[in-house]
Amino acid sequence: MSEALYHPEHGFYSSGRARTGIKGDFLTPVSPGPVLGNLLARQADELHRILGRPARFRLIEQGADTGALARDLLGSLRGGFPELAAAVEFHFLEPLPKLAQKQKHTLGPLQRQHAVHWHASWDSLSAGDLPGLFYSCELLDSFPVRIFRHCSGRWLERVVGWDPPRFVWQEREALAPELQSVLGRTPAPAEDHVVEIRPGATEWMRAVAQSLSHGLILTMDYGFPAAGIFEVPRPAGTLMAFREHRQQSDPLADPGEQDLTCHVNFGELEELGSRLGLQNHGLTDFARGLTALAAPLLQQPPAPPEPWIRNFRHLTHPSFFGHTHKILAQGKNLPHDFHPAILGAAR
Repeated sequence: MSEALYHPEHGFYSSGRARTGIKGDFLTPVSPGPVLGNLLARQADELHRILGRPARFRLIEQGADTGALARDLLGSLRGGFPELAAAVEFHFLEPLPKLAQKQKHTLGPLQRQHAVHWHASWDSLSAGDLPGLFYSCELLDSFPVRIFRHCSGRWLERVVGWDPPRFVWQEREALAPELQSVLGRTPAPAEDHVVEIRPGATEWMRAVAQSLSHGLILTMDYGFPAAGIFEVPRPAGTLMAFREHRQQSDPLADPGEQDLTCHVNFGELEELGSRLGLQNHGLTDFARGLTALAAPLLQQPPAPPEPWIRNFRHLTHPSFFGHTHKILAQGKNLPHDFHPAILGAAR
């Protein structure tokens, strides 16, 4: 999965070919229009206000693809949130040079209005003493996974073999430490239940936590809370391959020519965050979270323009992104009574 997605020359993402949007292989929440960026700007401004309007405020995006979400967010600031606009420093964490070039092209003149920085690795993104917001949209689902199947009371690991002229699935006894740490506290799964584990999630969560001295972390993706991993038996797991907007039957076919993705275990991210001292503010779905952020715009005249409303409905409708996509909010060194607007009314 790592090679198929991120090989420097032939990887699905790193090759530089168009991958998202109508002309690509799949749609993301950013594809339909600017609403997601507009609403994230509202959340960033609330955080900036709660922290006392600091003179410098860091926005960090990882997995930005073409940079459209950052463009939509930054484009919302000067007209609607001037105090935040004056304080913002924007940082892309982007190890793929061809995507970094696309992001620079997408941002265009916004690079002259705001301090914008690109980082090829975490090494150059030290937290210092800067507050801010770290966010990602459909990043974690593309992290490489290990796959395990429950069979006759034991776990087998599904691995990739070679049977000329194609890659094939094979299985071996599971002895991975990741399996024990993630599944050791769960109820016994059903026979043939398959689950995926992300070995890179731990280091990623640690790096994210270190990127801010204090602030908010928003992880937006499709997946399940911890209990949801075992609520419904999934003999095929959640590994999927997409090409030209159609799900493909074989994830091992045509490496580099199709997207590979797995649902996110948000419970694992909450647990990792707690170990690192983060506050788990809550988990919601797009329908509730984005509606909460949009409420002031929808309840007060003048009403947003019709294209904006259509984009908003696309993001929140149960048939599109509304229920499949979740938003995990985690905080670092924030006031204990802070409740992000994106989670709706405090309960």
